[in-house]
Amino acid sequence: MRSSVGVSLGTCGIRTARTTEDGAWTDDTPFDDWQLSPSAQDVARVVRGVVDRPDAPQSLGVAYRAPEERTEIAAALAEEYVSDVHLIDETGAALEYLRPGLASHHRTVALFDAGDTGVKVDIVDVESGRSYGSTRTTAISGAAFDAVVREHILGLGIVRPPQSPDEESALTAFCRGVKEALSTHRTTSTPDGEHILLERHIFELSIARSTEQAAATVRQLGLEAEFYPDAVIAIGGTSNVPLIRATLERFLQLPVIVPDRPELVIAGGAAVHATQVDANHAPPLVSHRPALTRLGMIALPIAGVIAAIGLFTALGSSDGDQPLSTPASVGERIPSTSKPASTTTSASTSAPVPDVPPPPPTTTSAPPPAAADPAPYVQDKPRYYPPVPAPAPTVPLPQIPGVQMPVIPLPVLPRLPF
Repeated sequence: MRSSVGVSLGTCGIRTARTTEDGAWTDDTPFDDWQLSPSAQDVARVVRGVVDRPDAPQSLGVAYRAPEERTEIAAALAEEYVSDVHLIDETGAALEYLRPGLASHHRTVALFDAGDTGVKVDIVDVESGRSYGSTRTTAISGAAFDAVVREHILGLGIVRPPQSPDEESALTAFCRGVKEALSTHRTTSTPDGEHILLERHIFELSIARSTEQAAATVRQLGLEAEFYPDAVIAIGGTSNVPLIRATLERFLQLPVIVPDRPELVIAGGAAVHATQVDANHAPPLVSHRPALTRLGMIALPIAGVIAAIGLFTALGSSDGDQPLSTPASVGERIPSTSKPASTTTSASTSAPVPDVPPPPPTTTSAPPPAAADPAPYVQDKPRYYPPVPAPAPTVPLPQIPGVQMPVIPLPVLPRLPF
């Protein structure tokens, strides 16, 4: 089954998504979500690992954030000796993923990409991908939301402050898990259930003001753009927070769409883009027929052309060489073509005009003997022959020149491959 893998580069991690022909989407290569500032070399190593796996995909795409980052990723892929990787910008990748599921009346949308360090807003045309305006705000971010959860948990006193980088990483991962759990649950607690860690309404009260600032930024950009958006599409991991969708709907008075697993939209779009590019540049089919069959396919049409030219040339030459003749009159015998030319005589002593038949005899001749009669049967009884009617006046026919067939040069046969 044909599959494709897409890779997206974020501020705090690398995401990969795999798609198959049945439309299923899954996380692909494991990645470290809290790894800070992955580089182009990290992307190239992830791609190298995907290519070297036994279940390597048939298509592979990578989404980049800026033109200079595209150059760095291309150079890093060349150092890893990886080819046939299709690069696409993040906005184009998001549209490739979202376009099939959007309603037809959503022609202009605002992409609200809420990531770990801030929100990138783009107002784009759905069909062409043309951008009508773009901005970035740090009013809300995934890191800021994690910091709210961290401060609350440390204030409860159930977790001591981290004393080492490893403990810091573990606490960050724990706080991120609590934040993501609040996207689908109204409260979180310790595994044993003895302590409530954080409730959703308390978390939303802490982030309400910053979320409204981000929504106001989107509204201002829409007013300044050439076209006001028809809908808002929230992507990125931070878009899972329910308060973000509610605030955008309240401020913009527009439908807000949050796709399933919004964190995989850009990586999935890169995979879709790679699949489409490879499908449009499929290698041509190679014929595996035997050499003799290919020879027949080439020689038969050429032989037919030669035969047709020879036939038309022969017809033209025969028409030009034979003299013209008038049809036989009623009751007039047609001489047999089987007689030799030496036995025929002419009653006229004048030389015939070229290409004009001689006039019929003016004297009444006796009927030919029965032996020379070309009739297909033999008569036993005497047969009455009526008198030959007077010959009709001859009308000379115009001289028609012979038809010359054009000389058609034959094409040069290609050299056979065997």
